[in-house]
Amino acid sequence: MAELRIQPKKSAPSPWLLVALAVVVLAAAAYFFLRPDPADEPAPVPTATSAPADSLAPGSSAAEARATPPPSDSLETSPPLGNTSPSRTQLLQLAPQLTQLADRADLRDDATIREQRDNFTSATSRLEDNDPAASLRPGLVAAANLLLAVQQKAYPNLETEANALTLQASELSGRDATPAEQTRNREYLARVANLFNTMSYPAKDVL
Repeated sequence: MAELRIQPKKSAPSPWLLVALAVVVLAAAAYFFLRPDPADEPAPVPTATSAPADSLAPGSSAAEARATPPPSDSLETSPPLGNTSPSRTQLLQLAPQLTQLADRADLRDDATIREQRDNFTSATSRLEDNDPAASLRPGLVAAANLLLAVQQKAYPNLETEANALTLQASELSGRDATPAEQTRNREYLARVANLFNTMSYPAKDVL
């Protein structure tokens, strides 16, 4: 009889080994594709460092910077200068004299004089009340208009002076902040006082 050779059957690889190998491959792929890119990480926020102690010593630039007050534009603005100016004070000093002139027996019956007197009183009363919205200009103009009305009523020979005064009043801004504005207001109020002094005399005595 012929001898039959029986070869042992080769065993197939374990399926668990294949599964484990697949898991390792997938984990490696996931690590390389899903790991964060260093360029995408946020930059660290720098922490504020306090100034060295010697930089705040008296006389240092940092100490002077802290001690320097803010610009004047950032400060609260002052009230209108018309309420605290020398021209306001001078006008208010003239106010009682001008109203007494309008109340003179030979002038108080004139309707125009009464109207201008009321306008002048209204303009100056707001200055007396320290109204922050009150302007100096209405009082200055009203003084000239009142004297013009008195001139037209009783002093025809003072027409040139009265007209010049009203023209000067119309050119005033009502501000009293700069030296030039203060000079114009002072010159104008001096002319008001001079014309008032002239009108204090009876019309027949004024040449």
